[in-house]
Amino acid sequence: MGLMLLVTGIFGGIAIFIATLYSLAQVFLVEGRAKIPHVVAILCVLAVMAALQYREVEIARHLAIPLLAAGLWVMWVERGLYRIFPILFQLFAVVLIADFVAL
Repeated sequence: MGLMLLVTGIFGGIAIFIATLYSLAQVFLVEGRAKIPHVVAILCVLAVMAALQYREVEIARHLAIPLLAAGLWVMWVERGLYRIFPILFQLFAVVLIADFVAL
């Protein structure tokens, strides 16, 4: 495993962690229906991470499709610069679907 792959994985994990924390904060701060996309995105990220923890890459690839949809849904709800967080979810899903995961 190359050093660049390791550093990219660490920074990617940090970015997904920050985006998940932002969505978790929105669950508690937002009123009404706007919190539903954030809940779905959090659950999708947790499901993908659980599959990757058990080294089930195929299951994680299949779970990346709902994560991509959840990222689009959160992006539709968010306004302004805060759209960067759902874009991180979408990039994570695309990386999983494209099978760029090295375990």
